Amino acid sequence: MSGYVYDKKENIPLQGAFVYLDGTTISASTDSLGYFSITVKEKFNTDLIVSYIGYSNFTVSNPFQYTKPMKILMQEAVTKLDGLVISKEKSPFSREDMLEVFKENFLGNSRAAQSCQIANEDVIAFYFDKETNILYAKSYEPLQIRNNYLKYNVLFNLTNFGVKYTKVTLDRRYQQAVYFAGTSFYKDISGSTSAYKERRASYLGSITHLMRTLAADKWEDEKFGLYVNGMKADPKEYFKIKDTLGVKKITVLQGVEKAKPLNINVSGESVNDLKEKQKRYRKRQGVIYFTVVYDGKESYFTCPKGVFYIDNNGQYFPISNVRFEGYMSEFKAGDMLPADYSYRF
Repeated sequence: MSGYVYDKKENIPLQGAFVYLDGTTISASTDSLGYFSITVKEKFNTDLIVSYIGYSNFTVSNPFQYTKPMKILMQEAVTKLDGLVISKEKSPFSREDMLEVFKENFLGNSRAAQSCQIANEDVIAFYFDKETNILYAKSYEPLQIRNNYLKYNVLFNLTNFGVKYTKVTLDRRYQQAVYFAGTSFYKDISGSTSAYKERRASYLGSITHLMRTLAADKWEDEKFGLYVNGMKADPKEYFKIKDTLGVKKITVLQGVEKAKPLNINVSGESVNDLKEKQKRYRKRQGVIYFTVVYDGKESYFTCPKGVFYIDNNGQYFPISNVRFEGYMSEFKAGDMLPADYSYRF
């Protein structure tokens, strides 16, 4: 793919703009004409991100659809006060405590996560909402993370982060949910010191490893075990895999029709209302709780909507369609590998 990066207001080329595929090690810089070109061996299901100092990041969704050079118009960033950090009410927790919670839930607690250093922690703003019991965080510049274990320098543009609690506390025992989102770029800093073993250790048993295994239908080869209701299960009985538009469409055979009907008969509800309620109930009851075992470690996942997609690199989408618990859910940004990381696939 190729294109030109220009200043939107002046319509002049921007030299030195940083262009990268989100979540990969693949990047380019624009020349004096604002031109860039990126060549890859295969397509990635990811966005193209363009960044330039003093300008707002530009995101190109599904960039491989453009067969001709694209023209990207960058807008100067407008400095503004964000509602996230404006509050007359004093926070119930110190910045140091909130930062510690952020690093634990964003980076994780693994060996790789503990090796990570965020060089610019001061760009992170925090806010604890006492009405919803959610700790929010936002970064006003990309986080500069050095992963000394996996040997990557990571630029992570954090767009969303939250930790939900059951009450006003930062105690992990009262956490209900953790979520974060953003774009990232990886730079390999291993040099002459190979990080093969460390990266392999983070990859094996990860969600990406599982997704690549599922898409390739290589459960035994990759030493994954699938269980349903405590019994060893055949993946072919639960996952229908179909090639579509260059990705794998995964249909989860939930057994919705086998779910017992809901015993309801509320006066005042129409026949159609009752049918819809029965349909929703059967769908919920038919959702299967899968157990995945790798190297003795258990993870659990569900797919309530019954469908998701996996690309050639093990990236799955929509992310919200698959919910993980257990071992795999414990790994955060500190163990993430670039989408172009390859291990036997």
